[in-house]
Amino acid sequence: MDTKDLRILFVVDAIKGRNGVGAYFQDLAAHLKNHVARVELVQPCMQQPHPCQGASMPIPGDPTQRLFFPKIRELSALVWEMKPHVIVIPGPGIFSLAGYWIAKKWGIPVCVTFQTDYNRLVELYWGERLARLAGGLLNWGNRTLFRGSAAAATICASMIAQARAAGARNPQLVGTPLAAEFVQTPVRSLSDSVERVCYVGRLAAEKNIESFLALAERRPDLQFEVAGDGPLRGKVESACRSLGNLTFHGWCSRAQVVDILDRSQVLVLPSAVEAFGTVALEAMARERLVITTPACGINEWPALAQGLWVMHQGESLADTLARMQRLSPVTRREKACQARRAALAMNEDAIGHWGGVLAGCAVQAPGQGAVLPSPTLAVLRRLSSSYVRSAL
Repeated sequence: MDTKDLRILFVVDAIKGRNGVGAYFQDLAAHLKNHVARVELVQPCMQQPHPCQGASMPIPGDPTQRLFFPKIRELSALVWEMKPHVIVIPGPGIFSLAGYWIAKKWGIPVCVTFQTDYNRLVELYWGERLARLAGGLLNWGNRTLFRGSAAAATICASMIAQARAAGARNPQLVGTPLAAEFVQTPVRSLSDSVERVCYVGRLAAEKNIESFLALAERRPDLQFEVAGDGPLRGKVESACRSLGNLTFHGWCSRAQVVDILDRSQVLVLPSAVEAFGTVALEAMARERLVITTPACGINEWPALAQGLWVMHQGESLADTLARMQRLSPVTRREKACQARRAALAMNEDAIGHWGGVLAGCAVQAPGQGAVLPSPTLAVLRRLSSSYVRSAL
């Protein structure tokens, strides 16, 4: 099937603009609008709730996030009206499972993405014993989704083996798209000296924000900025009260993030667990210097790695920053320019990657009559049809 004829539906649990997964699908859907017949993104949003977004509850331990439930009737109506060739879901979640269930009932091919190292996350948060139980449940969920899907996609090479182990058949490596703000806003030239360092992202245990705060304490000669929100917000606010060179902005819009990156010379991504690290790609697109830890999946893309400063074994953030500062301004600027070129190339290639995956997935639709009639399917069709009529 030709990519330009495709109708694609994304059903995502991650809140719009609140974390990397949510931003990924927001940007991907925006790009695909110019390359496919139709694309729809069902995703919870704090500011402008989606019609398929239902009730919510707070997530224990993180007052900055909420768990949303989908409106099955509205979601069914959208699927019935749109008749997508492919439904894309990002791993186990309430919205994703609802989308998967409807897709299986109506014989629509499913593409599952694998963008989170669940085993490492549960180990980080819950300890060895509980992590074994939680990890087992998550792995079971992933296996179920993978085995029932027509395609699987992941964003870094090391996760391909994990996806295969979880039951994915022939998982595909796909790139990461960028929002227009990071690509089209005119770039400010990198200054000759390193004076300002920033962190942008979730304030959560896996992001290792403590190491960034320690760097700010160790380098009083530099200015540090933090943009983001999460369960460790209090720790950042406390550090701001004791450090005169640290500024906290809280959650920021895309335009505000561009401003923060442009007035900084360095972005630090100190994560202990990071499947990719979209903010690093965004900083590269703004022609900025980027420090990453070896845990960041973005390092696994050779063209991107050439534009990064990856921490060496045994190095602290302060050591890596000092190593960067010892180089000449010309060398740093050349690296920043190289980083922007690589980021823009990734942005272009990502849509081609996804076009191939989605077109291949669409042709795996079951033939006419392959989907057996069922009472559930009849109810879904009745609900969706009556909802569409009432909306007219």
